[in-house]
Amino acid sequence: MDNINQITIQDIQNALKNELPGPEAHSTMSPQGRQLGVPPNKEPQQSAVLIPLYYHLNKIHTCFTRRNHQLKKHPGQISFPGGRFEEHDTDTKATALRETHEEIGIKPENVKILGKLSDLYIPVSNFMITPYIGLIKRNISFKIDKNEVDEVIQIALSDLFQHNTHSYKPVKITGENINVPCYFINGNVIWGATSMILAELEAILAKHCFHRAKH
Repeated sequence: MDNINQITIQDIQNALKNELPGPEAHSTMSPQGRQLGVPPNKEPQQSAVLIPLYYHLNKIHTCFTRRNHQLKKHPGQISFPGGRFEEHDTDTKATALRETHEEIGIKPENVKILGKLSDLYIPVSNFMITPYIGLIKRNISFKIDKNEVDEVIQIALSDLFQHNTHSYKPVKITGENINVPCYFINGNVIWGATSMILAELEAILAKHCFHRAKH
């Protein structure tokens, strides 16, 4: 993406105020045959993830979790910290903050929510994910819950949102290897819901950078 090295947190916050592309962006990273909307007669379980943003080595970074290989659902996959809405959560924002704290140790009071992206339905789990974007206000320090997370993967946005990171890679789905669209960086395959969420973030930042360059 042009000008991504110069993007600031304020740019991201401003970009989030514009109309979100939603399914149009999601479809660019959607595995073949995946349904984007909620099927009739389905009531999805509410859930949320946090896209943490912070400065590291003078660049805006985000981080992902590699899910524990022993988990029943999506073992070993790369995702944002998050999970299902619980009764004691006041809303899905609280869900995203609570799960992030539980999984990687970032306290809710150290996160400033900048905005959110479009909801995304996950057919295999019947989850509706609300992605929140949060700025980490203090020096980041991870405390990993090894029952859920194998490792934290840190990537600069300027490295992630480059044309050469867009790829197709084989992943195992229902017992067979299928080529899926993904972000491929530093040997990491980021696909499925996580890549679809990233695609929307990349789309709104690209549009913002384009409009800023024209003025």
